[in-house]
Amino acid sequence: MSVNFRKISVEGTPEDIGFQTGTLLKDEIHHNSEFYIAYILEKISPQQLSKAVLNIKSLLAKFCPHLLVEIEHMASAAKIKPEYLFAMNARTELLLSPNYNECTAIAFPKKGISAQNWDWSSKLEDNSVVIEITKPNGLKIIQLTEAGVCGKIGMNNYGIGITLNILRTLDRNLKGVPVHIIMRCILECQTFTEVISSVKSYTKGTSSNLIILNSDSSINVEYGGQAWKLFNIESDFYVHTNHFIHIEGVSVDENAMENSLHRYNRSLVQLRENEQSIVTMKKILSDTQGEHPILSKYVPYLDNNMGETGTLATIVMDLNNGIFEVRKGNPNSKHFDINQYSKYQVID
Repeated sequence: MSVNFRKISVEGTPEDIGFQTGTLLKDEIHHNSEFYIAYILEKISPQQLSKAVLNIKSLLAKFCPHLLVEIEHMASAAKIKPEYLFAMNARTELLLSPNYNECTAIAFPKKGISAQNWDWSSKLEDNSVVIEITKPNGLKIIQLTEAGVCGKIGMNNYGIGITLNILRTLDRNLKGVPVHIIMRCILECQTFTEVISSVKSYTKGTSSNLIILNSDSSINVEYGGQAWKLFNIESDFYVHTNHFIHIEGVSVDENAMENSLHRYNRSLVQLRENEQSIVTMKKILSDTQGEHPILSKYVPYLDNNMGETGTLATIVMDLNNGIFEVRKGNPNSKHFDINQYSKYQVID
């Protein structure tokens, strides 16, 4: 187990990017597939999985066909069933757990700073990677994601950054474009006009929150099944955890929100007391105080097969200067160092 996440660079056409990713991350992709597919098949039958994958592929063919190609070539190179990779890229929609004890995302829109803690299963800590993608048009993306998943928390060389919070809803009709696919497509945008257009275009049917910003504009997008709301962020700081803030009428478990509400309120207190800076961002996302800390140690999950859950990573993005920083793990991860961030320059 390393103190830093593995980092790879891929480039070229969708076929090239898929093949290179599948070749370089073959072992990690297989580990993640074994983890996710076993868990998914505890929730749905193989027949239901196959039907869901057909829907996912049809959505990709309509909205982002290049990612359909990329995933197919990744599966071929990694020597894994394509169905499994398509399912992994929709794992949020297929699995949506009852747990509210996950990510904290914060933005300083007027400073061009965006950051979050990513909380999930400890089993994924060593199978998550920093991927740098360079496309033929010069677009460069850097993101932290699970090996095999096309999009997640990251930024591009046009200064657009994105963070993710899973939102818990009792609505299981989540058959829209998967949120991880949406995130990758957002990171392929070169202007904020393209971002807004992309957000509006996709078939809705996920349960997540995205904070998207660049140096000039910032939005928050909540998805609650087929309901969704785009909110323009105009304040100096903004925070989101794992409960709904903007959409009303979503079916949720009111008794399961204590952790999310605690982290939300704890973050707000610190945001009001500190200046908007990278230092402040790292300080808040390193907070271990209270029963429901923002930086969470691994604790047993509601479902034993998931193992333990806690903070896998802390990501801090300086969009104005093209700097992507990531710290691996939490205080009970092996080799964890609270001051150890890997730093990558996205803009040459």
